[in-house]
Amino acid sequence: MLVCDCNEVYYDAIKEAVKKYGSDIETIKDATDAGTTCQCCLEEDCEKVELPLPLAIERALAELD
Repeated sequence: MLVCDCNEVYYDAIKEAVKKYGSDIETIKDATDAGTTCQCCLEEDCEKVELPLPLAIERALAELD
């Protein structure tokens, strides 16, 4: 599932970052490069991606719980 179009970051990478670093969005951005270019994927209504970064973090937290 595509989370960041500009940097081609997929959900699996976000889930691994959440597992390793927790839910801090800035740390996850640094670790994966998601949301560091156009920043559209930081908005929940971004139409460029399948799952915007904030929702990907929430989903990963729920799955890892």
